[in-house]
Amino acid sequence: MEPRYAELTRTLIKDIATGVYPVGGSLPSEIDLASKYGVSRGTVRVALDRIQALGLISRRKRAGTRVEAAAPRSTEYGPTISTVEELVQYGADTRRVVHSVRGIVVDMALGARLGLPPGTRWTHIQTSRTNPLSPDYPLAWSHLYVPQEMGTRIRRALEDDQQALVCDLICQATGRVVKEIRQTVRAVGVPAALAQTFGTTTDAHALEFVRQYYDQSDTLFEVAVSLHPADRFSYTTVLQRQGSR
Repeated sequence: MEPRYAELTRTLIKDIATGVYPVGGSLPSEIDLASKYGVSRGTVRVALDRIQALGLISRRKRAGTRVEAAAPRSTEYGPTISTVEELVQYGADTRRVVHSVRGIVVDMALGARLGLPPGTRWTHIQTSRTNPLSPDYPLAWSHLYVPQEMGTRIRRALEDDQQALVCDLICQATGRVVKEIRQTVRAVGVPAALAQTFGTTTDAHALEFVRQYYDQSDTLFEVAVSLHPADRFSYTTVLQRQGSR
């Protein structure tokens, strides 16, 4: 069944295009729209968010919602993501295992690759993700780098909660807020050291994700490097039309 917000979005776009709500005029309030179309106010709000992203309307406090165009003005498309969990893409049915935890001093090579300051001390944690229905080989292998002082606490938390994200655990403990995540994806071969673990051949196709997490002060506080064999993972990016600026 189509979500109610999607149905309402389509209906409002059609109403704008056909002049039910003419350009230059205003849309009814969220409460009035909810009553007219028989949906909740939350559904209206989500639909308006999507219509605004198309550049069809503008919304201002105390000024209401104004119709700006009858059709999308922009032909540019960009990626969209609503939560960190969507980016990480791990299902609730996977199981995380912590394999090792050790303190390291970042050398020049590692610093250049991950953006960590050379000479600083971090905790390196190795984990894997496995589907309990197919437990023989992991879905992914990850190298996590967190500030040294957080190492012991993060390890215990990861063992207690197999679903929690490391960035969330750090934020809960320190009051940080994730402001930005920078992600790099590249095609690589499975390294010899992990081929047997994955049940693949050395240099079998894989995707490597490097994610750098920055807080509200633009400080890098976590780096995650995840390796996914190609035969058990796909990566989908949703591109949405960008609203006029």
